[in-house]
Amino acid sequence: MSKKYRPDGKYQVTSHVAAILLVLIIFVSVSYYFFLARPDEQAARLEAGDAFSAAQSLWETRRPAEYRYVVDRSCNCPEEDSRAYTIIVRNGQSSAEFAIPVESSAGILVTSPPRPVVIDDVFDVIERAQRSGMLIEVRYDSDFGFPESVVLSADDRYEIRDFEIAN
Repeated sequence: MSKKYRPDGKYQVTSHVAAILLVLIIFVSVSYYFFLARPDEQAARLEAGDAFSAAQSLWETRRPAEYRYVVDRSCNCPEEDSRAYTIIVRNGQSSAEFAIPVESSAGILVTSPPRPVVIDDVFDVIERAQRSGMLIEVRYDSDFGFPESVVLSADDRYEIRDFEIAN
C-alpha cells in the first residue's frame, strides 16, 4: 500500500479560501466606484429646474425699469454674433451696440449686433435646453435673478456682466 504525502493541517484549503475572499472584496469595492456612486442625473435636472424657476420669478419681480449690461457670447457663429455688446433697456425698449464697430461677415462695419440676445432670450435658451434634457451649467445673479453665465457646450456660452441700474 502506498501512502501519499499530506502536510499536516489544512494550509492549502485555507489559502485558497483567503485568496477568493480577497478577490471578492476587491471586486465589490471597485464596482462601488463604477456603478453605485454615479450622480443622480434626474435629481440634478430637478434641482436645475427649481433654480431656473426661482431665478426667473426673482427677475420678474426685481427687474428695474432702466438698466444696462454687457452680453458676451461664444459660439460657432458669424463674428458679429460672437463679439461683446452693450444692451441698454429704457421703458421696456432695448437697444444694443458694440463698443467698437465690428466687421460683419458681409464685410461691412456694423455698430450694433444684427441679432442681439437680451436676458429674456437667455432665459428661453435655458428653458429649451432643460426641456430637451440637456445638463447645462448656469449661474444666476443673487440680487436680480438673471443668468450671469450659461454654458451649453464647450463652444456655446453666454455671459451677462457689468449689470447696472440706470439713474
